[in-house]
Amino acid sequence: MSRKPIIYPADYENDPSLRRERRAGNIWIVVLLVLILIAFTACCALGVRSMQAIADGSFFERFFQRFDNHGYRYEYSYPTPTVPGESKSAEVTPAPVVTPEPTPTYVPDPDFKDNTAQPFENSFESLPDVIEAVAPGVVGVINWQTYEKTNTLAEWGSGSGFIITTNGYIVTNAHVIEKAEKVTVISHSGEEYDAKIVGSDKTSDIAVIKIEQEGLTALPLGDSEKLRVGEFVFAIGDPVESELHGSVTFGIISALSRQVTIEGYTNTYLQTDAAINLGNSGGPLINMAGCVIGMNSAKSVTAGYDSNGNAISAEGIGFALPINRVYEIASQLIETGSVPRPGIGIMVGQRTQEQAMEDNTIAGPYVASVTPGGPADIAGMKENDLIVSVDGQTFTDYLEIVYYIREHTEIGEQIVFTVNRNGEIIDLTITIGDLNKMP
Repeated sequence: MSRKPIIYPADYENDPSLRRERRAGNIWIVVLLVLILIAFTACCALGVRSMQAIADGSFFERFFQRFDNHGYRYEYSYPTPTVPGESKSAEVTPAPVVTPEPTPTYVPDPDFKDNTAQPFENSFESLPDVIEAVAPGVVGVINWQTYEKTNTLAEWGSGSGFIITTNGYIVTNAHVIEKAEKVTVISHSGEEYDAKIVGSDKTSDIAVIKIEQEGLTALPLGDSEKLRVGEFVFAIGDPVESELHGSVTFGIISALSRQVTIEGYTNTYLQTDAAINLGNSGGPLINMAGCVIGMNSAKSVTAGYDSNGNAISAEGIGFALPINRVYEIASQLIETGSVPRPGIGIMVGQRTQEQAMEDNTIAGPYVASVTPGGPADIAGMKENDLIVSVDGQTFTDYLEIVYYIREHTEIGEQIVFTVNRNGEIIDLTITIGDLNKMP
């Protein structure tokens, strides 16, 4: 259909078709203005929420939680703290106003093994039967810390754990309860209990907590020395957050005795392709006999980088501490309350000849970082000090220095570091401290 040409000035008074066109045009203008108004209102509301998120830090916390994962890294959830008047769901649940209580002096318990579990007598017919038997022994672990804006305790992070005695001893990762002012445990049936920290060893990333309950389901422990690559295993825990409590993933033992360094600490791990996610840390890795053979602790999220420098995601590369090592450290924590770790509070690095030429310095071991308030810091050691000798002994490899301190010193002893600081030779007398008690 052809449109009637409009002759200007248009005769709207005597031409009905022109009047209809004018009315239609006015309607579309009104509709457009309404849509613009709605869009403007929505943008304003979104902008306010975004500015609030940026102001209180929650925007950046969520951003870095998702993207600050390169190489090996602790898989531990750090959700935005729950504060009064805020909630991640429609139901608003204010954070409890609780005054943090200091951790009581621990009383050693040398008889705890009387309450451990024995392996299951009969074999299981199916995987669901195994899961049904061991699930009550797996718990969620909540780390509570003070939220500065409201000065109240808030749920700062969450992980997993598993019961090793019927009277309430629970094993988890040390990083799950790190800096916690209060720890609570969520049972398989959903009850929440207060827990006390028995002991924590940052070096091995193993900790023990306890709830005052009797008749609990303790999980039997297997022998990680007898594991073989290819054995079926499954992981139980609280991935992401406690809303997914008791999730199960299945896989195999991918490798044995993997040496992995996380946060400066090197430990031996089992490798598995059973999915390990944020919040699985501290949960059990279990074999088909229903025995714990490892404690899920970390995963690799980056397999490498492409030619453009973009990260390539890693799939199915999880790590669990062998249960033999876990039980050894846990037993010492329960029996004595601590695992002494001699150290001086430094990170030692190795500068190659090429790096030394680029930096116009000297190759060899050097101080990569110094823990503020640690023994080395107190003695005056500085970052980038070149290590000339330790107790008069010269070392060409930085690992030899680490081993020397760990194997040949005791807490309270003094050790002399000779360092080269910008051409000046300085002797520093350092008192050996306990790594677990350093800032």
